[in-house]
Amino acid sequence: MKNGSDQIVLAAIETIEEVDFLLISELTVWFVLSGYLEITRNSSDILIRTGDIFVFNKGDIVRVISSEENATLTVKILTNEYQAEFPPFKLNIPLSMVYKKDGYEHMKNSMAYLYLEMIYPKDGSDYIIEGYSKHLIGLLYRYLGSVDEKEQAEAASDKVKEIISYINVNYSEKLSLDEIAEKFYSSKYYLAHSFKKQLGISIGNYIKEVRLFHSFRMLESTSNKIVTIALANGFPNIRSFNEAFKIRYKLTPAKFREESQIATVQNRTNGALPQDVLALLSPYVPLGELPGAVSIAMDRIEVQVDLHKTIGRYSKVNHVLKVKGELVDSRLLEVRERLGVKWVAVMHIFEKVDVQLNEGKLVCSFRELDRMLKQIVSAGMFPYLQFQSTDFDVWEQRGFHNNESFQTVITELHLHLQRNYMTNQDWMYEFRCFYELENSGKLCLPLVDAIPTFASYKNVIVHFPMLPEDAVSLDKDCNNVIYCIDDRTRMRKISLEAALNHLFDEAYIRVISKNANMKAQNLILDRMLVYEHDDYLHAYSDLAQANASIWQYISLMNQHEIAGHFFPPLSLDSAKLFEYFPEELASKLSLCTLDGRYKDNWYATEFVSRLYEELVFQSDSCIVTKRQENYRILTVYPEEEVHQIINQKSEQFELDWHKAKSPYIFVKLELENLEGTYRLIKQQLTPEQVDQRLDLAELRKCEKLSFDDIAYWNAINRPSRSSEHLKIKGHYTLEYEVPLFGIVMIELEKIDL
Repeated sequence: MKNGSDQIVLAAIETIEEVDFLLISELTVWFVLSGYLEITRNSSDILIRTGDIFVFNKGDIVRVISSEENATLTVKILTNEYQAEFPPFKLNIPLSMVYKKDGYEHMKNSMAYLYLEMIYPKDGSDYIIEGYSKHLIGLLYRYLGSVDEKEQAEAASDKVKEIISYINVNYSEKLSLDEIAEKFYSSKYYLAHSFKKQLGISIGNYIKEVRLFHSFRMLESTSNKIVTIALANGFPNIRSFNEAFKIRYKLTPAKFREESQIATVQNRTNGALPQDVLALLSPYVPLGELPGAVSIAMDRIEVQVDLHKTIGRYSKVNHVLKVKGELVDSRLLEVRERLGVKWVAVMHIFEKVDVQLNEGKLVCSFRELDRMLKQIVSAGMFPYLQFQSTDFDVWEQRGFHNNESFQTVITELHLHLQRNYMTNQDWMYEFRCFYELENSGKLCLPLVDAIPTFASYKNVIVHFPMLPEDAVSLDKDCNNVIYCIDDRTRMRKISLEAALNHLFDEAYIRVISKNANMKAQNLILDRMLVYEHDDYLHAYSDLAQANASIWQYISLMNQHEIAGHFFPPLSLDSAKLFEYFPEELASKLSLCTLDGRYKDNWYATEFVSRLYEELVFQSDSCIVTKRQENYRILTVYPEEEVHQIINQKSEQFELDWHKAKSPYIFVKLELENLEGTYRLIKQQLTPEQVDQRLDLAELRKCEKLSFDDIAYWNAINRPSRSSEHLKIKGHYTLEYEVPLFGIVMIELEKIDL
């Protein structure tokens, strides 16, 4: 349709087919009403599910990789030669009910009403359509913003962009790879490889698709002869044009022109909307009293739970606290009491030992180390001493290049601990003897030699990248054994002799050389940076991480692992979890900021630690536990849904790609065999709370906060809490909603009257 501002607006409901190449010629918006689309746009994979909206900029190159039979509302906004082009709008994640939901609501309404006005015109429709089209453009500016020059530059190299522009202008001429390579002073082999790598299509196919695209438009909009169209668009003859067109569009040019030029919707008779169109649009847009309107149902968890029955034991992982800053007594006590953490990591041990050479003899002072150990013990916690390969590096950097002197200090430390700490049999002593280098690994032999010095200790641990085959479960009764721990922090028992022998197995060096740890950490970081760099999701990045941390526990349980056999590190204040751990990732995974502000991850860890030992019910997103007649219930928004928001597909999830993403999960637990007066306490961490923490926005901008600022932050940045009293007689229906990224903790505390 052409409106008063000479702007062309086209709208149609169509089926998007799988296609290797689609050049977006105008600003285009897809609203998937049913089915789904999996596309590659400018080398990025994107999944567009039912209910999602995605925006394509003019010049985007799209490949539709996979599509179930879909119905997609397509709106195209064209400009004429006298109008300025629209800027490229910024969107890498489809708009949906959970992503940029405010903009989504406005945009879907504008698209639907624009389309209805076009297929069912009445008096004034031209003006209404013009209004909706301008409103839609305004929404793009408001909620998406435009891509900056740096991001545009990163989409493709300057040379490739120049080649694209050259082809787009000269497609009607005779073009070849040799000619283009010569014009752009490049090897044709390098040019072909670079073009295909950056755009996912060869130069030859790109030229053909551009020619077909312009031919298609001429067939639609002109009455020119087919041979004229073929020659005008660079095809050498009508035969080659017919062949290419039929392969691409499944019809000959003549048949295409005969059957249809523009897809239209039929059945406009008797002033009634077609029922199939109504059925497609009504779940998303309020269409008044029109018949057939339905709504999108939220994902639901509905289950009957017999509280007299238990299905197993809920075990907790053994966290090891890692601290970057100074140890603070009050914070250690808080971590122990609220999070149930027993161990505190003691790292960089040789930096805490003062060694002097006096008349050829090493004299050791453990004053700094003692201060830290005593502080941990006074908080009622246990030191977890980690001897690492880098400790030997520190030793050498201090000018001691003698392995024998290193062993002397190890022996002195062993004797010092035995003489001064009566509780040291409850401590942990881990030896991490491998260097993890870029594409290689190496064994630190001096540290291996140090292990037998501590053989008489109860809790000696040797780290391996993966567990040795002869390691046995912690449940097994074994004598004269130590422990081994792998990269997943899973602990097992093994004999000292076997452990020492395994350290020299080249298989472990090969595993380390693959850099699996580093790659996994970078993947996690990349995923988290998606939140950080997104103008909508960044506000919820801490909450998303808290949600993910709970899923780690649920995942262990679903794999029938015993959580108590794991000893994962827990970063208090941006401390690195492992020696070779990225600092940026450590900061995002920590419980607090370095200045002491609680993050959502703190409360998520607290929720998990407070679950009772008896397990009553467990699903992929809900756990019910009990102690006598008291119950604690933890529910999180499903992780696979979160994965789909940022389009990181994983084969381990069986996803329903056909349905729209729901902004809430509805939970209905029919609790049986519940009798008495109860206090129901509900705590939540939700995006709505984040949105309401407006006072914290200004504090985030401050480089340094006062103690009062930090106290205020912690008072505001915490779960919401509500409480009510219930008299229950045998049965109670518990209903609540869990929003995107949400975490809900519910306690049923019996009251003695």
